[in-house]
Amino acid sequence: MSNYASERSISGERVRLRAWQRRDTLAQELWPRYTEPFNSLWNIPRSYKLDDFAFGGWSAQRFVWAVDDRNGRLIGRISLREVQNDHSSARLGISVGQLYVSQGLGTEALRLFLNHYFTNLGFAALRLDVAAFNLRAVRCYERLGFQYVESEWRSASNDPALRLLDDPRYNDLVPFFRRGRYETHVEFYEMMLPSAVWLGHR
Repeated sequence: MSNYASERSISGERVRLRAWQRRDTLAQELWPRYTEPFNSLWNIPRSYKLDDFAFGGWSAQRFVWAVDDRNGRLIGRISLREVQNDHSSARLGISVGQLYVSQGLGTEALRLFLNHYFTNLGFAALRLDVAAFNLRAVRCYERLGFQYVESEWRSASNDPALRLLDDPRYNDLVPFFRRGRYETHVEFYEMMLPSAVWLGHR
């Protein structure tokens, strides 16, 4: 497993994937903050279920790749967690710096990574979870072949961003929230991409 994020880089037309290094953590911390009003709700931790530990268990270690642009600037981060010991699946994590979103760079990086994940690493499926109201991310995953599996509702506690739901400008996002007297829950999609779908889709 230590070879998942190896020193070998993977280059595309505009981006390059390589092993994450210690200096990248500092570079990522210097990225400008996201301007999307609900970005604080994108990464609510998911609750683990009993079947998450099936299929021989999984590694708690996380494997991380850096995404550079053609000028060598760090623009993103791709990670695997919950890596199943039998290579049946792992869970994807991805972040792209605010300055580099909506340019197709994240999609290109994911295409490179998916080829590596399914062909070189030999996994059978890739899972991810995404906030349902993050429509940009959901559409990206769907274009790459990810399929909806189920929804999970996660507590948003008293996040200040929830006040924006009373603003008419965000009426289209209201269905992705369940508002109670004391607590609001956010819908998250569980999505999966089987290797056969990716190999046929690409």
